[in-house]
Amino acid sequence: MISVARLLALIMFFFTTAISAEILPQMQVKFATDSNYYPFEYLSKDKEIKGFDIDIAKAICHEVNLQCSFEHHRFDGLLLTLPFGRYDAVIAALDITAERLKTVDFSDSYYKVPPVFISKEPLQGQFSLSGKFIGVQANTSNQNYLIQFARENSYIVPYFSSQAALEDLKLQRIDAVFADFAVVNDFLSKQLSSQQETGGSLVISRTEEVFIKEFSEGYGIAVKKGNDQLRERLNAGLKLIVENGTYAKIYQQYFPN
Repeated sequence: MISVARLLALIMFFFTTAISAEILPQMQVKFATDSNYYPFEYLSKDKEIKGFDIDIAKAICHEVNLQCSFEHHRFDGLLLTLPFGRYDAVIAALDITAERLKTVDFSDSYYKVPPVFISKEPLQGQFSLSGKFIGVQANTSNQNYLIQFARENSYIVPYFSSQAALEDLKLQRIDAVFADFAVVNDFLSKQLSSQQETGGSLVISRTEEVFIKEFSEGYGIAVKKGNDQLRERLNAGLKLIVENGTYAKIYQQYFPN
């Protein structure tokens, strides 16, 4: 039996968005993701794709009658799959940026926590990056941001994953890592729980402490340019899971601190 809150939210959705009645029946949505970005997406021991992004997408799909499936794809080619219809949507901790909006459309943001720097010494202002080797996951908006703002006075070292960069930081092969806060927090929590040495204490510096410009509008689900029907339906589902508390439960599960 449908709840009153959900019914009212659905009614508001259908009055405030120009979605045709043809989407009301169940719709198949094939998601692409890169399962190498814990805790947002990762492969479990039984080779199932899991993570914060996946649980959010599943919750959205449940609320708006979408039958969703998920497949792994290399990160650097994810958005290229949308124009050709290989996948219907991409969810992979993707920042909503002006550059990406030229080729795809995004849902409303479902996660907005800027990336951070982690280093042995706190970083204050761009001058603090001078001469430093900064690790970052390759082919990401994090790397593009560093290229734009830190290339002139520091050395940008691309890695296959943020986790690999953090391991090199632990071994003191680089001076700092620029990565999403959730990834950095998970790394530090695991070091603490396993009592592993990190080559001395590590400090987190917020992006705004080093750069003035806001990083991005947050993470969004990418869809083919012009696919307003799917985008608006995803937005409706996101609105519902925020209102009914499902989003908060999933968030607390992955980011309890």
